[in-house]
Amino acid sequence: MASLSEEDFSCPVCQEIFKNPVVLSCSHSVCKECLQQFWRTKKTQECPVCRRRSSKEEPPVNLVLKNLCESFLKERNEVRSSGSEEICSLHSEKLKLFCLEDKQPVCLVCVNSQKHDNHKFRPIDEVLSSYKEELNTALKSLQKKLQHNEKTKGEFEKTVRHIKSQAERTERQIKQQFEKLHQFLRDEEEATITALREEEEQKKQMMKEKLEEINTHISALSHTIKDTEKMMRASDVCFLKELPVSMERVQISSQPDPQTPSGALIHVPRYLGNLPFRVWKKMQDIVQNTFTPVFSVTQSFRNHSNMLIYYQ
Repeated sequence: MASLSEEDFSCPVCQEIFKNPVVLSCSHSVCKECLQQFWRTKKTQECPVCRRRSSKEEPPVNLVLKNLCESFLKERNEVRSSGSEEICSLHSEKLKLFCLEDKQPVCLVCVNSQKHDNHKFRPIDEVLSSYKEELNTALKSLQKKLQHNEKTKGEFEKTVRHIKSQAERTERQIKQQFEKLHQFLRDEEEATITALREEEEQKKQMMKEKLEEINTHISALSHTIKDTEKMMRASDVCFLKELPVSMERVQISSQPDPQTPSGALIHVPRYLGNLPFRVWKKMQDIVQNTFTPVFSVTQSFRNHSNMLIYYQ
């Protein structure tokens, strides 16, 4: 493995270590993903290296090459983790230059490799301070941004708590205000029903008196009828003797009959006529006193739409 370089395990398309390599009928190997992308672009099943047409739509995986690549990556990682980062993993030479295109340290052998063809290089010492300064500047910017984000997070959390407090307080106020409205409606209902009951009692008492009057009238008529019938059955002399008295009683009993008094029935429209409107009119003072602060905030929000208003 030590005699092989990274180029021996690099895909000819992506120039990276093979990932899931497949072997074509021409014996060239390519990353499966790279091959599929190449075929989709070219719209033809040919080898990216020699342009020979592949006979298979699904080339087989090159297991040998795949295992070698895995072994190579494992060995390279072990070398890097052992503290040998200053040695080129491809050529085992000391890293002295820095590739400006790839942004990676390279050895003197890498300079002439195909992978770095036409690339520009600088000594590591030359670029180290400038890159450290650049990275340090970026780091300070990130630190400031982190502090700002943490402060903003605190404000957000505070706003969330305030929103919860607002919602709870507003819910209590809503319930209180609706309870006032409900209580007003209950009181208004009770007052209206009380007035109805009072009128009912008045009308019933009036009709009770009329009933007593007509009962007296009926009793008098009954007695007059019985006495008159009895007199009609008496002898002629008795009939004529009692005639003046009987005629007087009959005339008295023939007076007009009692009539149903005017306004005897319940004045229903007084209670049901425009009931919702009349109640609403009475509610105006309560509504104005209850909701004026909300209207004021709403109007203020309209006048200052760019300002954030918290309704306490």
